[in-house]
Amino acid sequence: MPDQSSPAVPRFRLPSACAFALAALASSGSLAAQLQPQAIYPLLTDLLETTATYTPAQLTGNPTPPNPPANGVCVNGIYSLSAGGQDVRFPVITSLNMADFQVDVEFLVNAFPPSFGAPVFMGGHLWRWLGIYVQPNGTVGIKHNNSNLAWSTTMLSTGTWYSGRLKYENGTVELYIDGTLVLTVSVGVLSTGSATIDNRNFTTNDFSNGRNHNGCIRNVIISNDTTLGVTAGTFAYGSGCDGLTLGANGVPSLGNPLFELVATNVPPAVPLAYFAFGGLALNPGVDLTFIGMAGCAAYTSLDIGLLGPAVVVGPSANFPFPIPNDPALTGASLATQALSFSTATTLGLAASNGLKLVLAP
Repeated sequence: MPDQSSPAVPRFRLPSACAFALAALASSGSLAAQLQPQAIYPLLTDLLETTATYTPAQLTGNPTPPNPPANGVCVNGIYSLSAGGQDVRFPVITSLNMADFQVDVEFLVNAFPPSFGAPVFMGGHLWRWLGIYVQPNGTVGIKHNNSNLAWSTTMLSTGTWYSGRLKYENGTVELYIDGTLVLTVSVGVLSTGSATIDNRNFTTNDFSNGRNHNGCIRNVIISNDTTLGVTAGTFAYGSGCDGLTLGANGVPSLGNPLFELVATNVPPAVPLAYFAFGGLALNPGVDLTFIGMAGCAAYTSLDIGLLGPAVVVGPSANFPFPIPNDPALTGASLATQALSFSTATTLGLAASNGLKLVLAP
């Protein structure tokens, strides 16, 4: 942890084994083929689709789910067509290529279903063509082609944010949680169930069995042209304290000299931010109350080290993190987390959410 007594804190350095990430590198080739985002719904400040291609997401129910900002949009787990039921419904994504697409969604589960299973995020309300599902014990998997279920061996916890990703290409589905591949299933052609009604929409409900997500979703991105297997990306998980949030500019693709970490909502106590790195992502995180950081958690193993400080400009601190063009790094991952000074904890520090970096061409 940095010395909190003065802004003039010495710069920490990573061990030489990870010094590759700090070198000033020139790009020696083009980046990997990029996804083609079709619809982007952050759901952080409003319900709008950021490219203005599609209409806003809709919140329905009695009571209606709270509008952002509410840490994403949250539903109560009651089926939409039952008394007190709720739904988050997205419009038909007419540009979605049903043969080659990717779905990204950050989600939190408040409670697992008491029996059977329940959706987290479902493609199709008339015919459930593909979605993320959870069991009563927290096991995560998928539902596809209306009634078919497949399960991973990964168990989730309630009350923590995860990054979920579904990739579909050439009849194969891959499910990723926090950037880790947890399930691969051969499902064949996906059917939207109707030749006359376009069912390429998304919802938090499963209208075949009367189930609804019990929790929250945010940062929904629907894209065409996925690539199966390891691809470069950043995956946010967990929640920061005192408002501190960690994200990124760009993608950690091999040979990308412009990639950088971005700490936002940095508390104004001291205009500096630090960045902790580890080889292991911790989710759920480790509660830091015992060291005087109540409400904060550690989301990285911190076995690699700590870098900083980065100076805050406005409410944000940008930290350049160039990625070498080294094929040997394909599939490598790092877990990182921002730290800043804060008056909200006894120790005088705040910690952000975790961010997993997966390196690939």
